[in-house]
Amino acid sequence: MLSSYYQGLKVKLVILDLDEFNFTIDEELEAAKKEWLEAQAYFQKVKEPDLVDYAIYSIEAAQAKYNYLLKEVKKKGHR
Repeated sequence: MLSSYYQGLKVKLVILDLDEFNFTIDEELEAAKKEWLEAQAYFQKVKEPDLVDYAIYSIEAAQAKYNYLLKEVKKKGHR
């Protein structure tokens, strides 16, 4: 169940139009990095098998978002 949820999130990332955001892509990239680091920290804390699965999916989703935004930043020459 969680797997299909996060697969859906990855699909949504592909169709995001970054020009619709009210903040800069650099701010969004920084927020995505923070989300990724928080997901990693959560993974280090959990013990229950179901929560470990959730933590892994969270890391993968956050990493996918960060990588997507990083590619967009490089494409647009922001960095």
